[in-house]
Amino acid sequence: MKLNKIIFSSCAVAAIASCMTACKDDDVFTIDGQQAFIICNNKVDCPYVEYVDEFGAKTKFKSRMSNDTIYIQLNPSVDPKVVLTEATLKFCISKGSTVAPDPNIPQDFTVEGGVKYTVTSEDGKTSKTYVVTHGLTDLLPFGEGASVGALQGDSEFPGLGYPGERGNFGFADSRQYGDINGYISFCGHDYIVIMGRQYTDPHFDNPSMNIPDYDLGLRVYNADDFSYAGKLELGSIQPVSLKAISSDWNGVMAGTVVTGSSTDIYVWDSPMAAPKLLGTVAYNLGSAADGSNYIQISGDLKGTANITCGGVRGPEGNHYMIHLEGGQIVSTDVISTGYSSGDANGFQMIAALTADPKSNYIVGDTEGSGNNTIKVYTNTFAGKTISVMPGVLQSTGSGGFHDWWVGTGSCLARTGARRPYVSCMPINGKTYVMLMNGTGWWWCNTLIDAADLNTRIEGAEYDFSINASWSFGASGDWYWDETETAAYWIGWIDRHGAFKFKMTCYE
Repeated sequence: MKLNKIIFSSCAVAAIASCMTACKDDDVFTIDGQQAFIICNNKVDCPYVEYVDEFGAKTKFKSRMSNDTIYIQLNPSVDPKVVLTEATLKFCISKGSTVAPDPNIPQDFTVEGGVKYTVTSEDGKTSKTYVVTHGLTDLLPFGEGASVGALQGDSEFPGLGYPGERGNFGFADSRQYGDINGYISFCGHDYIVIMGRQYTDPHFDNPSMNIPDYDLGLRVYNADDFSYAGKLELGSIQPVSLKAISSDWNGVMAGTVVTGSSTDIYVWDSPMAAPKLLGTVAYNLGSAADGSNYIQISGDLKGTANITCGGVRGPEGNHYMIHLEGGQIVSTDVISTGYSSGDANGFQMIAALTADPKSNYIVGDTEGSGNNTIKVYTNTFAGKTISVMPGVLQSTGSGGFHDWWVGTGSCLARTGARRPYVSCMPINGKTYVMLMNGTGWWWCNTLIDAADLNTRIEGAEYDFSINASWSFGASGDWYWDETETAAYWIGWIDRHGAFKFKMTCYE
């Protein structure tokens, strides 16, 4: 007897009326007229659903089969109600068999109990019923990183309770069109803290507006929906002394509190609990009098971590790297990037790639003015550059970065404005770089592979039109949730507001 070969890509779409023909050629033994089954011999040849969105773009969702149940596999970032309520299942059946209902008719595969398909043999004596429902795709092996990102929320600054209006530049007070010099951080997994230094410091770039507003300067929001949750508990900290905030890879928040030429580093387990002093370093980690202060944390603040902060701007590009072991400060090093931190708009930052002592680090820098001035480098601890973000980081027509972008973007005009903002974190065993970037009229934020600065996580990018040129720039934060096998990323964009992404690690 001749063998029937499964050729899924061709036979799966060959249904006529209520009958799907058997796959042709030579791999599955059949006894003509007596067989009734859906063929699934491997992941490639399993049944699949093809979803067509409103723009005509097609996405194929594979499945897995367990006994008589077929599970359409969806990444957790995909809403079944969006892609499966009117979907068509593609599959192969045994030679000569028929199937009901008609597989060409769209079905709702989200209904309780699934959708049943009955395959009947050619001679009508044998039948088999399959239930089609949905489930999760398989987890990627550790070390393969994230598979996709999905936007979970976006709130413009007036919706967060700040006065003013996005895009309205008629206000005398620039804070009312979003220039709050915002820093954003997770504080635990349930809360987000937004610190507006234009409300706490008191308005260093506009002396005529020198009355601070701590209610607006240090605000706490629920992480799931950006709803207001209260003010940040400071304990004995004076708001004007708090220069920057960020969290570690677990979502424990830290802040730099400058007193004279030394800096206390405080940590918060909860935004409603008093902060705890982690330690003091004999350097001013908030020396800039403009918008360029920052803090980055790579690792676990209660275990092993590297904290990086900016130094006094100059031709060497000096920064500080503070190493922790057992949650205690054990060393502080001055890092010289080799690139001036005093040119262009006077902003440069670094982030350690790992929590190891003497870790390599990422440099985010602006060099010159105009287009193609955003630079991202990987340096060794000693300051040797070993990789550079490609000169053109833009879309090739697949979405995300805008095709008409020139090169890598452009620096901002306001002195010390934070662009590019970079951060490093491993997701499922692969380290990524957060890049918050743009041009004078666009913001574009993305996550790129630290080992290949030209590779991005699909879906984990956010871009929109905004007059950003004179803003204070951006800040971002993220954490890895081991229990969920997922990472969460938040960003703050002056003149826009806040956004949140989830990165999942499923096939």
